[in-house]
Amino acid sequence: MPEGLGIDRPVRAFVSLPCPADLRGSIARKIAEWRELGADVTWVDAASSHLTLRFLGNADPGRLDRFTARLGDVARSADPVEARPGSTGAFPGWGRPRVLWLAVESGGAIERLAEAVEVSSREAGFDPEDRRFTPHLTLGRVRGPRGARRAASAVRAWKAGGAYEAIREVVLYKSELAAGGARHTALARYPIG
Repeated sequence: MPEGLGIDRPVRAFVSLPCPADLRGSIARKIAEWRELGADVTWVDAASSHLTLRFLGNADPGRLDRFTARLGDVARSADPVEARPGSTGAFPGWGRPRVLWLAVESGGAIERLAEAVEVSSREAGFDPEDRRFTPHLTLGRVRGPRGARRAASAVRAWKAGGAYEAIREVVLYKSELAAGGARHTALARYPIG
């Protein structure tokens, strides 16, 4: 059985897949363009872009250790993940977007991995996730009305394109909220397959 993470107090944590390198570069270029729109949108730092499989919330050390003991097995037994960009979207919708995002297509591999992570999180004592899983990369968060429609229109019109790229690991992150945005620190990495 794997050793614990050495965490002695609750931490805000989530499980994710890193964004593939070519897609990360494409996102960085588009976000540089969209920043010029002057919209009240907080754009992501493409260098830390990730696809969240499961947000764990404030996880106590015991529950987190039980979960990570299962997570390595989940990653090892997962199908290889080859992903490419899909269409853009907005939560809750394009009419009043709060989050602008890019779908990620994988022929179902990401969805199967997310389901296995969900099962393992429940077995470790986490509450079930109540939202439907949508494999996506967050591009930006709308903070106010200034330029929001213009930014949403630009994102909606983007056709990312791109070839399939391998995603080779699952990462457990600690997330710390700060004035400049959340800071993510990798707690553990698990190879896929």
